Amino acid sequence: MSGAFKLGTLFNAHSPTLRVKKTLTILLVLACGLNLDTSQAQTSEAPLEEIIVTGEYAGPGMWQVTHPDHPGHTLWIVGEPPLLPMGMYFRSEKVTRVASQSQEILQETGFGLKPDKKVGVFRMLTLVPAALSLRKNPDKATLQELIPPDIYARWLVQKKLYLGRDSGVEKMRPFLVAEKLRDAAIKELQLGNGFSWGDVWQIVNEKKIPVTNLSLEFTFKTDDLRGQLKAASRQKLDDEECFALTVALIEALSNKAVEEARARAWATGDLAKLQELPPLPNPDPSCNQAIVNALAITTPVPTDLLEKMDEMWFAAAGNAVTKNENTLAFVPMSALLAEHGYLDNLRKRGYEILAPGSEKP
Repeated sequence: MSGAFKLGTLFNAHSPTLRVKKTLTILLVLACGLNLDTSQAQTSEAPLEEIIVTGEYAGPGMWQVTHPDHPGHTLWIVGEPPLLPMGMYFRSEKVTRVASQSQEILQETGFGLKPDKKVGVFRMLTLVPAALSLRKNPDKATLQELIPPDIYARWLVQKKLYLGRDSGVEKMRPFLVAEKLRDAAIKELQLGNGFSWGDVWQIVNEKKIPVTNLSLEFTFKTDDLRGQLKAASRQKLDDEECFALTVALIEALSNKAVEEARARAWATGDLAKLQELPPLPNPDPSCNQAIVNALAITTPVPTDLLEKMDEMWFAAAGNAVTKNENTLAFVPMSALLAEHGYLDNLRKRGYEILAPGSEKP
């Protein structure tokens, strides 16, 4: 189920920021907070036509999760949307009311990664060359050599649209190129994640409702950072699927007719229409796993981290249903509705689920 990193402190398994933001300098970035990619993407000369859907909308509602062992206790889950046109914001009186009646707000699981001791500025600077080498493929391999020909041909089309003549990406790791393409396309297409829920968080703060922030914490050794960076630079990552799905996602987002219909369905809360539309390709699970595998080479982060993070969330959700009459949680829609996603897992654990619109709070 698990899709970005908040560098130096928290990795969130499903948020759009789950990707390591503009770096493959994983150890150095997480240890020292550096962002070594200062290049700017070259975009096409004219932006693609904007989808005109703006304003405040209620969205598709909430899922109600209950368990027969705890009658009268409900976990309300807000399904956060995929990328939608900038200017779409969601404000729901139902969500606000549930928040005001909740005893707990459940956040997604993240993880923290920190050095075992402080790394000085001078030492950071001496590590920059080794860190920069992490961005490139081992043995000077190029994208064309690593990616299947059909995917590479499709990539060239998207590259021309959103990255222009940026030839430097051809030597970069596939999942980093995917990150760069995704960022450039989102900016060009004027997309974003419209959920702000300012009214909800205002109530949470005013009523001092407890917010549960889940996190798995890891500490890595800094005795041989240079050696760790060099060892990581020689490792090939299994990130071709991440690259292929990102190309497919950008192709889908560029389909104006479908994405306009998706945006309007979100705006009106038309869940049936949303389910009729072709699902957006979701590269986050494979991209996140590629990042985790990279971290596992030189840090204590386990390769099954995403599964552990999910299990932590389910344990917290179960605890919340046991003790609270009302709990409000925010989970990306892709994680909720995916095969073997959150809703499937909750059902298998004995929970009963009502979809939005089945019953009013």
